[in-house]
Amino acid sequence: MKLFGNRRKPDHLQRGGEPGARSAGRRLTGLQLGLILLAACLLMLTGAVFAVYQTFVKPVEFAEPAPPPAVLEEPEPEEEVEEVFVPPTVVETQVEVDEETGEETSLEVEVPASHKEGFYNILIVGTDGDGGRTDTIMIARLDTRDHTVALMSIPRDTLISGTYAVPKINSVYASGGRGEKGIAALRTKLAQLLGFQVDAYAMVNLDAFIELVDLVGGVMFNVPMDMDYEDSSQDLYIHLKAGPQLLDGEKAMQLVRFRKGYATQDIMRTQVQQQFLQALAKKCLSVVNLAKIGDMAEIFLEHVTTDLTLGNIIYFGQELLKCDFENMYTYTLEGEAVMLRGASCYALYLNKTLKAVNAYFNPYEAEITADHVTIRTPEEARAEQAEWLAQQPPAEEEPPETDSGSDPELPELEDPWGEEEADPEEFWPEEPEPDEFWPEDPFEGWEEPPADFEEPPADFEEPPADQEEPLV
Repeated sequence: MKLFGNRRKPDHLQRGGEPGARSAGRRLTGLQLGLILLAACLLMLTGAVFAVYQTFVKPVEFAEPAPPPAVLEEPEPEEEVEEVFVPPTVVETQVEVDEETGEETSLEVEVPASHKEGFYNILIVGTDGDGGRTDTIMIARLDTRDHTVALMSIPRDTLISGTYAVPKINSVYASGGRGEKGIAALRTKLAQLLGFQVDAYAMVNLDAFIELVDLVGGVMFNVPMDMDYEDSSQDLYIHLKAGPQLLDGEKAMQLVRFRKGYATQDIMRTQVQQQFLQALAKKCLSVVNLAKIGDMAEIFLEHVTTDLTLGNIIYFGQELLKCDFENMYTYTLEGEAVMLRGASCYALYLNKTLKAVNAYFNPYEAEITADHVTIRTPEEARAEQAEWLAQQPPAEEEPPETDSGSDPELPELEDPWGEEEADPEEFWPEEPEPDEFWPEDPFEGWEEPPADFEEPPADFEEPPADQEEPLV
């Protein structure tokens, strides 16, 4: 008889084993293992994307201004001196240590002022039909510290310094060779004019502007006046009515290019451009149009030339979403129209320019003064124009034109009436009597024809007046 043969073993012995052996846990199913691996991959991918984002999506690097090169020799009086950009500077105290004695000496050194953090100035250039003249020149400022934006327009006829055939800011790009060379020349000239360097640039053609406006469904805008202008040489046809209306890309292009009908022409045009760009920016950054960011990027890459990287563009786009465009500051450089060597130019006011630049666009930790800009004021332009006119040869005098209506080869007859109206009865003699005017016998003195006179035949025809008589 088996007393213990059917006795059940304890669970810890049935599962394996020897006393003291630990129970093995449950095995993971295939789905659970896959989810864990997926989560690990996503975590690693997120870390890699974040690392790339931090490296790739970033603002532009500031171009720290360098002090101008020292002039070793005085230039000759007739030698043309090359203009350079002179940045604002600050005085710093530096300590030098003598290597032999270890003595420290404090020296005051003038160094370029540092750039404000998060403060960016971007040059925006719009070209005309042939791409040679930059008729639209603006500087857009973004301050990422308080997320404010500002826009400054430089009128196309702004008077500049230098040996240019046409001393206007819109001729610098073509004179510099267009392309990258032309942009470099324009950036240098603007730095000399305004006292600061821009951080990047974007050159936009008309196609980009038209396509962008159409992409966002047009822009509501109050057209300030009736606009009618045509210029077949530029393929420019402008016909707009005054009043609020939805402008598509083509009509928006007409709006921002119109200037001939304004009293101040280019000055008023720049103000209208600023107002429209402000409305366009608000429309682009609206929630509805943010879904079209991919299409906007395609337009930008196809029609815009820039030195901004894709990472720079993404960074600035993110910062612009935080800005309030309702309070965007807009400014057009102030000045007045002047004539210089036969050309109509726009001379800037020095003090007003410096005030606006320092208040809204100065990127440095130091004030921009008159020593840092090269502005030809209206007073200087008028003095130069007077000096130029004095050097011109006198114009040849033309004989005065007469409008008497008489033959110049004949002497002019005196007016029989004199200076005052005469009495006809005093001027004309009395009407003659018939007997005094007509003779009594009208045939008196008439002689009979000779006896051998023959009448011409009946079929005789007179010869033509220009026919010569036959020689006998």
